[in-house]
Amino acid sequence: MLEKYQFVDRPNQARIKATSEEYHDIDENLVLNFLDFQWTYRDMQKQYDTLFDSFGLTESRFLILMFLKRANEHMLLPSQISEKLGASRPTVSKLLKAMEQKGLVEKQESVKDGRSSYFKMTIMGGDTLKTFMPHNFEAVKIIFGQLSKADHDSLKRLLAAINMGTETLRKEGTKC
Repeated sequence: MLEKYQFVDRPNQARIKATSEEYHDIDENLVLNFLDFQWTYRDMQKQYDTLFDSFGLTESRFLILMFLKRANEHMLLPSQISEKLGASRPTVSKLLKAMEQKGLVEKQESVKDGRSSYFKMTIMGGDTLKTFMPHNFEAVKIIFGQLSKADHDSLKRLLAAINMGTETLRKEGTKC
């Protein structure tokens, strides 16, 4: 995986132009903007993951705790968590098992149906979330604090356009 490497030999406009002429004639600025966006996102995510790690969290664990915080009695079925997270049941099972071992959630058998098990946020899970949230919001403020209101409005439009392009790529898949 690329995030494990300190990749510093980024392509410049001349290298991109030479490569694009070999394969497709494209706008080098388009490719540079894509690479800059990708690098910015990766660096931001790396810093955010470091913040999660300092609280014994991952993005997935955090999201599951937030789902449980908002759920009735702070409990959900694994299938509900899987659906909300957009992850497979086996992946969610592994996440919940690890969270249970860390004391963030606990498994509870259904009183209505002995075949079902819910996962409930523990006091420790709630405390972790409560401690993490101010740092989370401060990180968001630091990352996005340099942007003006107009910048934020532009970013929303730009992200919507990028999401449309991403959806088109998803639909076209291997036709590219």
